[in-house]
Amino acid sequence: MGAIYQDLRYALRMFLKNPGFTAVAILTLALGIGANTAIFSVVNAVLLRPLPYSNPARLCFLFERLPSAPIVGPSYENWMDFRDQGTSFDGVAAVRSTTFTLTGAGEPERVFGQMATANFFPLMGVNATLGRTFLAEEDRAGGPPVAVITFGFWQRHFGGAQDAPGKNVTLDNQSYTIVGVLPASYQFIQPIDVMVPFEPWAKTLPDDRNWHPGINAIARLKPGVTLEQAQAEMATIAKRLEKQYPIYDTDMGATAVGMHDQFVQNVRPALLVLLGAVGLVLLIACGNIANLLLTRATGRRQEIAVRMAMGAGRARILRQLLTESVVLSFAGAAAGLLLAWVSMAPLIKLASTNVPNVGPIGLDMQVLSFAAVVALFSGILFGLAPALQTARLDLRGMLNDASRGSTGSGRHIQLRGVLAVAEVALAMVLLIGAGLLLRSFERLQDVSPGFQPAHLLVVDVPLSTRAMPKSAQRMDFFDRLIQRTGALPGVSGVGAATSLPVSGGGSAIHFNIEGRAPKTAHDYIIIGYRPVAPAYLQTLRVPLMQGRLLADSDTEKSEYVAVVNEAMAQKFFPGESPLGKHIQIGALPSTEVPWMRVVGVVGDLKQNLASDPMAEMYLPVRQADAMIPIFSLSFVLRTEGDPYSQVSAFRSVVHDLNPDQPIVKIRTMEENISTSVSLPRFRTVLLAIFATSALLLSVVGIYGLMAYTVSQRVHEVGIRVALGAQGSDILQLIVGHGLKLVLIGVAIGLAGSFGLTRLLATFLYGVTATDPVTFGGVAITLIVVAMAACYIPARRATRVDPIVALRYE
Repeated sequence: MGAIYQDLRYALRMFLKNPGFTAVAILTLALGIGANTAIFSVVNAVLLRPLPYSNPARLCFLFERLPSAPIVGPSYENWMDFRDQGTSFDGVAAVRSTTFTLTGAGEPERVFGQMATANFFPLMGVNATLGRTFLAEEDRAGGPPVAVITFGFWQRHFGGAQDAPGKNVTLDNQSYTIVGVLPASYQFIQPIDVMVPFEPWAKTLPDDRNWHPGINAIARLKPGVTLEQAQAEMATIAKRLEKQYPIYDTDMGATAVGMHDQFVQNVRPALLVLLGAVGLVLLIACGNIANLLLTRATGRRQEIAVRMAMGAGRARILRQLLTESVVLSFAGAAAGLLLAWVSMAPLIKLASTNVPNVGPIGLDMQVLSFAAVVALFSGILFGLAPALQTARLDLRGMLNDASRGSTGSGRHIQLRGVLAVAEVALAMVLLIGAGLLLRSFERLQDVSPGFQPAHLLVVDVPLSTRAMPKSAQRMDFFDRLIQRTGALPGVSGVGAATSLPVSGGGSAIHFNIEGRAPKTAHDYIIIGYRPVAPAYLQTLRVPLMQGRLLADSDTEKSEYVAVVNEAMAQKFFPGESPLGKHIQIGALPSTEVPWMRVVGVVGDLKQNLASDPMAEMYLPVRQADAMIPIFSLSFVLRTEGDPYSQVSAFRSVVHDLNPDQPIVKIRTMEENISTSVSLPRFRTVLLAIFATSALLLSVVGIYGLMAYTVSQRVHEVGIRVALGAQGSDILQLIVGHGLKLVLIGVAIGLAGSFGLTRLLATFLYGVTATDPVTFGGVAITLIVVAMAACYIPARRATRVDPIVALRYE
């Protein structure tokens, strides 16, 4: 321990004597280790940390597999069969996300909630912090209206009062008795405020196994049962149900998916790519520090020679040098942690809509341990080669002053050249990856959504199922809201729809075409289902291709009509006009559902900018509500000026019509589109930052190498100038040496990029993983920038005075 303590003291003293070197090294390492720590904090929270439930590895989701959807939440009837027939599980629960209108506590508020079966909480291992969770007798049709509130809701609305259980909250015009408060750590799928029993709602559903109302089926595997065994049993249950209910469950499959895997499946590839990218940045930073240490070792030859002459063995010298490297690395890690802490807030903000809500992101003990391991690894990585080079130097040569210009210089220059080539190659890979994502994101932003998004304000207006249970109440409210909003100064158009374009979602429904009844369930067809207010398409300025648009006269008392998009017309009516054709909601023809005549064809609206338009039909909202009740519409206001200038006026109109009616999710359509591409933006911005950092570090490395090379070749340059070499000759000599290294690095980087960028193929839109423009542009840019870094020391070499250089030698 005494020797280690002595090494540490000596290392600190040496760094304090060289503040310039120390500052540059620490800042370089801070960039590499800080970036790795920041990204690892996200990876740790999302991919590595166990879910905050009891034995989370045994929790899974149960899904149906349909011909029209890879996985979908089960119908209520199928969920009950999964629950009753599954033997691989300790229990099967159900949860469904919903919203409620909270009244009686000031301004009306729309709160997020969930419906859960009584066994959900014990299945997840979640206990109430205060009070209790649901009882079995409360989770049934006609059961008492009770609610469990979250910790945040308890703090906001009850001030953390201990007597909250037993008090009432009014949700959707119904009073619920609070029976418990959930712990602060509770989270599932999304942030919520309140939970109510599941069965009172579920028993109102139609007896239809094709109806998928957003149920999340949760199961806990029995001890000793693997996920693969549960999946096999689910497939068996699906085949059993297919035989029992051939009309509904033909071609239906079923599976079990690990809960954690389901939560992170969309974001895992992006996070792993980003973690790999920051790893490359760290390697480049380590290469830079290794180059700095090699330069510093040149000036320490006499010191090392004296220590060796006094009896220090090579192992002792090696240990001292590695100790210095590790101490330097931990200092860089400390600065990197500070950098990670500073960048954490903007990183979380950038990632907030792109990572699942599985736990807090921050610098916890796992992240700090990661930083420590990275620091130790980095210190050994960048310190080992310079330490070995120094420890192998010849003692006699080092003590000979005459050898000062040559001893070890050749080996040092060769090693520094290898490090510089590696830095250029790694930077090349990162820059090409970032370039591909940037070009892809640019193409994505250039995609037309199919309408004019500028000057559109979007506001969601959800109605209470209990306050307005009748269709006439809901439709009259929506009609009056549209009429009064359209009369506002500065509003040129008003529309509304159940789901907006470029939102990544939207309802889909089975339908059939008159005269083309499906022969079997294999022939069922599905389409995007869009109930809209009459002026919705005009407000968005969607082009009319054939026929007419929906009109105010299209009500529940008139002929039922529909407008379809071009994708639907081309897919289901190829080579003919769909106008005048009749379609019907439902997989099979029914005398109980009205036929709708197609009266118009409009342009395609994108649900996802990176995907082809899906086939969609637009129904008058009054006619759609008569078939399937509608309780929420997203209103779209086309304004003459700033869309946000109309928020206050719209809010006043809503309040005048119904003081207890909340409005939620106020945004512009352009913000709505921006949110839809938040994940591509997240990975593109971060990878671009890391690639830029890699470029700067590699350029600094090239510059340092060339500056060192010039300093070692002063004698040679002096002789060349004395023999008549011109400045251009010296410039060509030095720059040519740097260009050779850069070209080797670029070639290696290009070869590596052809393989590694294929990992980005799934992230790209409109660009191939081997896009020649990106590869060529990055290669040229890197060569030009690196040559600029070579030019400065080369220019300095042309000014060498041969008399001074030769006298010095």
